[in-house]
Amino acid sequence: MLGAPYQGYAPPTTAVAPPPAQQRQQAAAQALATTVETARPLGLSVAAPPAPPGHRPTGGGPSPVVPDQREWRQRRHRAIPRLRIGWHQASATELDRLQVAGASFGLRLGRNQSGFPVALALFQPEPTTVMLIGGAWAARLLAYRALGYGARVKVLTAQPKGWSDLGRSATGRTDRVAVLPPGSPVETTASADAPVLVLHDTEQPPSATEPVAWETRLTVLRRLTPDNVAAMPNASIVMMQRLTPSEAQIVASAMRLTPRTSQQLPMLRDDMMAVLSETGNHYVWLGPGKSELELIGRPGRY
Repeated sequence: MLGAPYQGYAPPTTAVAPPPAQQRQQAAAQALATTVETARPLGLSVAAPPAPPGHRPTGGGPSPVVPDQREWRQRRHRAIPRLRIGWHQASATELDRLQVAGASFGLRLGRNQSGFPVALALFQPEPTTVMLIGGAWAARLLAYRALGYGARVKVLTAQPKGWSDLGRSATGRTDRVAVLPPGSPVETTASADAPVLVLHDTEQPPSATEPVAWETRLTVLRRLTPDNVAAMPNASIVMMQRLTPSEAQIVASAMRLTPRTSQQLPMLRDDMMAVLSETGNHYVWLGPGKSELELIGRPGRY
């Protein structure tokens, strides 16, 4: 007589193998799970998102882990066609026409006290006038960087030595810098992709003609006196190297600077420059590069 079946006994079952397509899907899922677990850094948790404004974290424990974070998934991308060498060749004439348009970010000038880069809107659709109280070193540095920006430079100076070499060193060409004697008429054709810097390094005041669009007139004052300060308030940008105490008083009176600002102008370092513009007052570390130091020399007002 057969009794009740043994409670610990389980009848044998027959395992049905999945079809080949399902086996491949299961194998791919296991491989993906292994890849995800291996790629996750051990001992690190996902950082919590920033707290809303005004909220201060409480407690000294670790940052909470964001729940329900989605694991990254492996994605399939289409194959990128191989690059065919020779399909993207350009002639020397075509390469010579390429220029970097810097109108959107300005001319690189240096870094401020916080270490952030400072760019100068030197070339604009409106004619721009700049006054530099400093020496030939600062004037040559600005001209060198304007050449790298893509501008042409016309220099009116009684000391033409070295200006042509500056153009060849910056661009490898001889037609980007024109050196003229003081008082010469300057006729320019400027555009957004070919701006012009007219640099007056002379004791004589610039001509009465107004600059055109995308042309910037830079007047260099080696020494600031009550006689040549009259044009300073009308300048779009005023740039200064380290001033003497008497020059600082003249600038403070002409530009209506605060006593704190006028006291800082005689304390600038050799590689610094103060810039006064519509956006405010800026103190800039020029940070000349190796090529600039070799070509122009050490920083200073000389």
